[in-house]
Amino acid sequence: MSAPTTIFPETYFSTQKAPPKQSLVDIGQAGNASAPILNAIEAIHWISFPAGFWVVHYIFVHADKIAPYVGGDPTRVFFLMLGLLSQVFGGGISGNMMHLYEGWQVAPFRNPLALPEAPVPPGDVEQLRVPSYNNAWLRSVAYQMLFTFQTLGLGLFTVAAFGTSGWPPLLLAGSVAVALLGPHKGRPDFKVNGEPVLPLSWSLLLVFAVNVVANLVGYRVLFGDALAALPALGFIPQALAPWVPLLAPLAVAAGGAVEGAVAESTFNQWWHFIAFVILLAGLGLHGVLYWLLVSA
Repeated sequence: MSAPTTIFPETYFSTQKAPPKQSLVDIGQAGNASAPILNAIEAIHWISFPAGFWVVHYIFVHADKIAPYVGGDPTRVFFLMLGLLSQVFGGGISGNMMHLYEGWQVAPFRNPLALPEAPVPPGDVEQLRVPSYNNAWLRSVAYQMLFTFQTLGLGLFTVAAFGTSGWPPLLLAGSVAVALLGPHKGRPDFKVNGEPVLPLSWSLLLVFAVNVVANLVGYRVLFGDALAALPALGFIPQALAPWVPLLAPLAVAAGGAVEGAVAESTFNQWWHFIAFVILLAGLGLHGVLYWLLVSA
């Protein structure tokens, strides 16, 4: 223990993945945890970074054309960029750090904090080994960080959409305060397929939910009227056209939901991959939204 192996798996290249974890073997999910599948999952996770950065760069380059939609305020344009960066990089790096620790395998979780005092049963020790199970406490920390950055990103977009005075900055400041200083004890007990999901504090989950609602309305306010007037959207009923922009954030959210609720309860690695295909589609839709805004 005084000179531990510092990497998992102990290989020279990141493409050399560890064998399927024992917990995956036990539940019959080892077949989809092969190196090619895990490498594809890792690749698509990292691809989300340049995809998101490209959208941010597009906003930056076309700031003069986007500014009129946010009251001509360059600060609000900056918040559009900073909000997306918070979600893409802040949220993304939180999850990727956890996946790197896990060897990019979604597997059943065990919590080292639940380890009993000595003498520790050998079976309990075996369940805490990285090649056997994933770390539930690390997952909880990663979720807390991920949802903090997601809440920050949502709040920044809301300020950009509605303005820098009044309730939007108050919602942003209050949400950040709750995320960083709110109670961490008291957590939801949601389960899917008998497996716990959403391992984060109630306080953070609630402010996240409030920001989701404000954010979705913000998409309608920022993009709705401009996009509804475009001839390209003429095939969509007039009453629905202003709500089309919501598809972008909802697709990103759907990708996260598939990963958190489906991949992390079935432990089928293909669901992990599909989740990020959906999420990347959402990022792509963001690019389309801003392109349409600039072209309007």
